[in-house]
Amino acid sequence: MTNTQEHATWGELLYSAVHTPGKLLAAYTAFHNYSFGNALLALEQCISRKIEPGPLNSYKGWLTLKRQVRKGEKGLCLCMPVTYKKCVTGKAASETSDESEEIQNEVRQRFVFRNYWFVLAQTEGEAPYEQAIPGFDLEAALQTLGITRTPFDEINGNVQGFAHQRVIAVSPIAELPLKTTFHEAAHIILGHTASQKLVDLEQMDRNIREVEAESVALICCESLGLPGAEAARGYIQHWLQGEKEIPNQSAARIFSAAQTILKAGNSKEESQ
Repeated sequence: MTNTQEHATWGELLYSAVHTPGKLLAAYTAFHNYSFGNALLALEQCISRKIEPGPLNSYKGWLTLKRQVRKGEKGLCLCMPVTYKKCVTGKAASETSDESEEIQNEVRQRFVFRNYWFVLAQTEGEAPYEQAIPGFDLEAALQTLGITRTPFDEINGNVQGFAHQRVIAVSPIAELPLKTTFHEAAHIILGHTASQKLVDLEQMDRNIREVEAESVALICCESLGLPGAEAARGYIQHWLQGEKEIPNQSAARIFSAAQTILKAGNSKEESQ
C-alpha cells in the first residue's frame, strides 16, 4: 500500500466492516486512539501483511517511548490533515478608489495519505508498552454532548424511540435499549433533528438518514461489545442489497459521529 490511491475508500472500509462481524471490535481494540476510518484502514493493512494489530505510533513517537522500529519495516498508510497557505485575491478599500485588489494568505487544510505509522509488532526495545482499552459511560457521553432524555410518550407500540432537536426518548419496552439510544443520539450528532422530530419504528423505511444512524449504532455497540450489533448489521445489510459500498460522504459522517459519541463517554481519549 502506498500513499497514492491504492488504499480503500471510507465507503469500502465501512461496507467491509458491516459484512464482517468482529472487525469493528478488533479495530477499536487495537487502534482506539485513531479515527474509525484510520483504525479500519490500519486493520486492513495488518491483515493483508500478516502483522499483529496493536498500538500504533509514528517513527518518532515510538522513539519517545524508547522503542525502535525494526530495520526494513514499512509504515502503514493513514489519512492525515495537512495545513497550507493559499494566496487569494480580495477587495479592500483604498484612499484613491472605493475598492482595490488585496492579496491575502488563507490558511487551509486538506487530507492526504501517508505511510508514517507503525504498530507495536513492528518495533523492538527493552521498554515494554501496553495500551489500555478505554472505558465508556453512556450517561456521561450524553451529558458531554448536550443530549437530554425525555419521558417516552409515543402511543404506537412499535416505536422504539425518537429524537428531536437535542432530546431523545427510548421506549421502556424497547427490545435493544442501548442500540436504540445510540441510534437516536446519532440522529442528533449527524444533524438530522435540526428541523423535525424523527420517530423510529422497528421496520424503518429505506432512508439514508436511518442507515447513517443505524451504522453509528452498529459501530458503537460492536466496538464496546454491547448487544444490538447483529440487529443493526442485519438492517444495514438489507438496505445495501445490490450495493457494493456505502457512499463515501455518508461513511465519513458515520465514522465521525461514532467517534464523537465514544470519545464523549471517555473524555480522556484523543483520536487522530
